[in-house]
Amino acid sequence: MTDGPTEAATKAPDDLVIRGAHVLDPASGLDGVTDVLLSSGHIAEVGENLRGTRHLDADGLHLFPGFVDVHAHWRTPGREDEETIETGSAAAAAGGFTSVVMMPNTDPIVDRPVVVSGLVRRVERESRVRAYVSAALHEGLKGERLTEMRLLKEAGAFCVSDDGLGTQSAGVLRNGMLYAKTAGLPVILHCEDHTLATGVVHDGVAAALAGVPGSPGSAEDVATATALVLAAETGAKVHITHVSTALSAALVGFFKGRGDITADTTPHHLTLTDELVGMLEGMYRVNPPLRPDGDRLEVGKALKGGILDFVATDHAPHASEEKELPLEEAAPGFLGHETAFPALYTELVKSGKLPLSRLVEAMACAPGRWVASGAYGIFAGAPADLALVDLSEEWTVRTGALASRSSNSPYLGRRLGGRVVGTMVGGELVYDGMGAKFGART
Repeated sequence: MTDGPTEAATKAPDDLVIRGAHVLDPASGLDGVTDVLLSSGHIAEVGENLRGTRHLDADGLHLFPGFVDVHAHWRTPGREDEETIETGSAAAAAGGFTSVVMMPNTDPIVDRPVVVSGLVRRVERESRVRAYVSAALHEGLKGERLTEMRLLKEAGAFCVSDDGLGTQSAGVLRNGMLYAKTAGLPVILHCEDHTLATGVVHDGVAAALAGVPGSPGSAEDVATATALVLAAETGAKVHITHVSTALSAALVGFFKGRGDITADTTPHHLTLTDELVGMLEGMYRVNPPLRPDGDRLEVGKALKGGILDFVATDHAPHASEEKELPLEEAAPGFLGHETAFPALYTELVKSGKLPLSRLVEAMACAPGRWVASGAYGIFAGAPADLALVDLSEEWTVRTGALASRSSNSPYLGRRLGGRVVGTMVGGELVYDGMGAKFGART
């Protein structure tokens, strides 16, 4: 007999030790093989030879903090034929994402408290991952009358955004930033000047050769400059999304430290170029458009140097009949959740252009801190939001293997290295790509 409870009795029933993974967390400085003990939805301990009621053998795998996507379209409400909360969150989980911010350009627009509260309730019932609701910055995303942001926050909105259309009036944008600041809401901005953005692809050599109308990079740059000036002036928490040009990246760098300003770019703007428009396929239409290689390289350097803080996917599902059209008529947007890490690992990390630690920082730690407004990573007391990745696995992107309800991935048919094999949210395995079997403690 013993004088007190046994070690096993003091452990919670859901204790789980992830054994032997290469743990990489730039935020906490972890970079090596170790064990991670999970208990009651949180990380209880990180160290060697840990014991729990169950174990998962992760030998040969990498363990990262769960990826966080601050920009995704799950098409709910209104276009559930393209994506639902269930399928969108399944795609996110399959890509290693444990938290996602949902954009408001749905049908109806998420611009009223009743829509926000209804969406929050649906997320609680249907999402496999943590999902945050972005409400619209202005009513109907028309760029005119601001939404009632305090009421939207009370209904459960995490932030406000003008994504999909942008804000054409600097006066409206400035007032929106001021209102959002008083309401305690971050602002995510789609920077695009519609008086310049009159085409469907980047206005360059590829567009001219293809005979397709283009929009100049200045359509993004002018709007980005306006947004950054106003963000610095108002002090609002402003995030510039899907930066795609060299000049916009440089502008973000200039304004760093002049306000509460962050910015992201996307996997497709880091790995693809406007040469694809020569195929004249609707699949390759996206907004902002794919840019020339010079922009792609400079945006990549800005990400590597920390000028651009995050990678965000701009996951944008579309029905096949909307993408199987001529380039000028197709709906703009790509799937992003499931291919984000593999595409960037293959094109940037394996080629030596970006350290793996910086990619993990940009996909997990930095956006995680932004969403959580605090520390995010693999350390005792943190939520057990984790991604297990097999860096040695190679796989071909195929429609039938995608969890999304749509199939408009620009990487279809491509062979990518690195694959997410397990995703945990609050210690619960929400994606199992390895047939995980939890061993009992002996």
